[in-house]
Amino acid sequence: MTALLLELRGIQRRFGGVHALRGVDFDLAAGEVHVLLGENGAGKSTLMGVLSGAVLPDAGTITLDGRPVSFASPREAHAAGIVMIPQELDLVPGLDIAGNLFLGNEITSKGVLAAADMRRHAQDLLARAGVSLDASLSVASLRMGERQLVAIAKALSARARILIMDEPTAALSAVEADHLFTVVKELSGRGVGIVYISHRLEEVTRIAHRVTVMRDGAVVGTTAPDAPQATLVQLLVGRPFSDLFPPRAENIGAPILRLEHAAFDPDIARVGWQAPRDVTLTVHEGEIVGLAGLMGVGRTELLSTLYGFGTSGRWRGLVEVRGKPTVLGDIAAARRAGIAYVTDDRRGTGLILNHTVGQNVLMSTLKRVTPFGLVSRALEKRHVTRALNDYDVRPRLPGAKVVNLSGGNQQKVVFAKELMNDPGLLLLDEPTRGVDVGAKAEIYRRLRGLAKDGLGVLVASSELPELIGLCDRIVVMHAGCTIHEFGPNPGEEAVRRISEGEGIAA
Repeated sequence: MTALLLELRGIQRRFGGVHALRGVDFDLAAGEVHVLLGENGAGKSTLMGVLSGAVLPDAGTITLDGRPVSFASPREAHAAGIVMIPQELDLVPGLDIAGNLFLGNEITSKGVLAAADMRRHAQDLLARAGVSLDASLSVASLRMGERQLVAIAKALSARARILIMDEPTAALSAVEADHLFTVVKELSGRGVGIVYISHRLEEVTRIAHRVTVMRDGAVVGTTAPDAPQATLVQLLVGRPFSDLFPPRAENIGAPILRLEHAAFDPDIARVGWQAPRDVTLTVHEGEIVGLAGLMGVGRTELLSTLYGFGTSGRWRGLVEVRGKPTVLGDIAAARRAGIAYVTDDRRGTGLILNHTVGQNVLMSTLKRVTPFGLVSRALEKRHVTRALNDYDVRPRLPGAKVVNLSGGNQQKVVFAKELMNDPGLLLLDEPTRGVDVGAKAEIYRRLRGLAKDGLGVLVASSELPELIGLCDRIVVMHAGCTIHEFGPNPGEEAVRRISEGEGIAA
């Protein structure tokens, strides 16, 4: 590791009676990706606010290139080469990429905006950031992952030496996140120091040189990125990794879902969409069954086609719900069969972000609050209040906009909405994606409690430790087929080998 570029020592900050930062030490070398992990409220964003000039510390020192510095505003930090990319990107959708990159620093000729020159320079900046986009494209037309890369290019236009990235993958797909990681590594290779704020353990080993964990406003440990996940979890939440998962069920009931050599024929074939081709599995009452496998093997497609979400077609083979042959293929049929579904994209398809918590919770169960064709405010209040209490949604305000909730609380609203109809089978796709470890533990406890009450759960996850700790059985998929089944507590390496296709005939 090269010499330290940045040092923060003894940083203190209070907001009224809340001690947000408690003598925090943090440093960064040129070319280093230093991941800052922590739960919501751990103090990560406040610390980076101090570094970026947005928050004034009560005590402590900042050293840049060995010289003491202080920043009274983001502009001063910006001038020193410290640029923060916030979670809510500060791009203007109505402008093109070039206009965003040079916003406030427009190139002019004789007092007239030199649009062609701006686009040429913008194209160079995009190339430096590893972004293959046309600088004349409107930002409004870009996917979220592309916008994130434009924000990086904008930071480079300011000659950033230190780049602070706050939860950059929060709204990205897996493919977009992969591209982002590639760009981060390229920037690191050019000597840019990167502070990468996250609460996602799976990102640590992919990009970090070091990992610092914060809890309750203090640094509780700094480790190498290859530290065991159990170590990181204990640092994050202050209790052992094994405590995240509640005990498994001792008894399971009758089969709820049974598939034997089942396949789905979509009405319209789509590139990159892996239809279920040969699926055999059973989910019983009181049981949590996991779906493992690499990205693109058909886990998401299996869940979505069982629920009839996002595509149309028909199933072949044996498909039984509670012992009876059942025709599935559309959402109405799935709901009649007592099936609920939580997608892997809560912000895009699971919730209406600009609606209230109450409106979202009641979306799938309006009949309960319209006994005579008119909405009963008393029934509405009763059902929503019960849901918020049952799922511990914070804040417990039915009128709060969902967009303002944390990722964990948004996911709780999705669960409350889907379970209002008392289904017998719950299909879950990446249920803890984008939520912190504490919220994950709450979700695990809730799922095990629902299973104890007789609910059957079929869950797909890309996190093997999650499947192993949570599930009673794990079914591995490959190329649209189920290829292996594990009982409780399988070895992670064994599941990984099968998931990667070891031993599968070509």
